[in-house]
Amino acid sequence: MGLTGVLSTDANDNGPATTLEQTMLAGEHHSRRFAAIFGRYNGVAAIFGSLGALSQGWLSHIHRVSTSYIGFYILIPLGVIGWWFAHSIVLPPEQTPNRPHTGLKNSPVRSRIIQLSTLFAFDSAAGGLTTSAWLSYYLTSRYHASSALLGYLFFAFAILSALSMFAAPLLAQRIGLVATMVSTHLASNCFFIIAAFCGHLTIAIIFLALRASLSQMDIPTRQALIMAVVPEGDRMAAAALTNAARYSVRPLAPTISAALQHIAIGAPLVMAGSIKLLYDAAILSWAKKGKYLTRTIN
Repeated sequence: MGLTGVLSTDANDNGPATTLEQTMLAGEHHSRRFAAIFGRYNGVAAIFGSLGALSQGWLSHIHRVSTSYIGFYILIPLGVIGWWFAHSIVLPPEQTPNRPHTGLKNSPVRSRIIQLSTLFAFDSAAGGLTTSAWLSYYLTSRYHASSALLGYLFFAFAILSALSMFAAPLLAQRIGLVATMVSTHLASNCFFIIAAFCGHLTIAIIFLALRASLSQMDIPTRQALIMAVVPEGDRMAAAALTNAARYSVRPLAPTISAALQHIAIGAPLVMAGSIKLLYDAAILSWAKKGKYLTRTIN
């Protein structure tokens, strides 16, 4: 399902299946392996998502038109292949009666889950200001980038993101989950803000590429953190609430982004990066108070 299970504007970390998949993966591995497992899962999805961007750029180049709809024909066979993969997966029967499950309402970590959900929603709202669609519009409007170039650029960005997801668990083993989340996220947001002030397309691409090489390292580490700081019986509720919080705020962000462009076309980049910097400080403060700044969370 990590290869073809999601049909959306994002290749990673999007859709209701994420909640089930996070819980399933966490239930089959020890907490020390969470970061590595989620790194592989998200990295593989990002690689296959990059192939979609590459195909779109290639098709636009061949047909020499501003947009190309031919790539959408590929979605039908890909959906069938995804269904076949999902149907062929054989999982051991779940022993749900033997698992303690208190429910979120009576969970001893209820406040912890709500705190994380609030922080992640804050980050997601900022990310919604600069979606891939908006970034395409920005590069086209400001630098007159072609559709073919955009396809190749987003392919390169996705490859960089995928490689970073594979590298994130290695860094987390050295400095911890939260430190990996904050340090890489903070640097990537600085690059994002700088990109708004670049006067040339090449320079902007360089900073956006630097941002892409770091910005997604918090995805596997964030998912591992959620699964590690709550009891096994509460993982489904924790994943559901944190994911719902992230998805629910994103639809509002494009409207705010449109309003910000009346100030300057690059204003959403600055605003998104600035809000995410505040999120980095907040998640670091939360981790210090909860004593989660450890190398391994048990």
